[in-house]
Amino acid sequence: MAVPGPALGAGSRPRLDLQFLQRFLQILKVLFPSWSSQNALMFLTLLCLTLLEQLVIYQVGLIPSQYYGVLGNKDLKGFKTLTFLAVMLIFLNSTLKSFDQFTCNLLYVSWRKDLTEHLHCLYFRGRVYYTLNVLRDDIDNPDQRISQDVERFCRQLSSMASKLIVSPFTLIYYTYQCFQRFKHMQIRVNAEPAAFYSRHQHL
Repeated sequence: MAVPGPALGAGSRPRLDLQFLQRFLQILKVLFPSWSSQNALMFLTLLCLTLLEQLVIYQVGLIPSQYYGVLGNKDLKGFKTLTFLAVMLIFLNSTLKSFDQFTCNLLYVSWRKDLTEHLHCLYFRGRVYYTLNVLRDDIDNPDQRISQDVERFCRQLSSMASKLIVSPFTLIYYTYQCFQRFKHMQIRVNAEPAAFYSRHQHL
């Protein structure tokens, strides 16, 4: 006879609470068992690729403004040099994006393998598989959950990895740039009082 477990209520939904964070940290321990593990090294590689890609994108964004000066001066040699630089940066950006996607796919395969093996070890430990399949009626088809849910989780996590990596660095960099433009604007606004103050100091 099946034993009913603590099933979720009809209106209950997943929540971002302490239990979610604890379970997510447990999964991360499986995905990254140590700093020298293969997954950790691939993740660091992805970090370097993503940061380098953002640097190249920033350099590409500066190209159009440089064209104004080259075209305004009618500098043919400068135009050819700048065009060659733009083509090389675009090619480098495409290459980095390809390596980025390739690394994410490798992480997906490795994460799915490690997590599936870990869950199978837990599933076949003692009488867990018998308890889940026969004695519990609140968990439907554990085998399918292990195969499909792990696949979806790892695929979603790998697709979000590069975006999650670059977001803090991008936020910090542009916050710093906004602060520098703000200080520069303050200097421009207060240029006249600063000049009078400097002149008064020399008198």
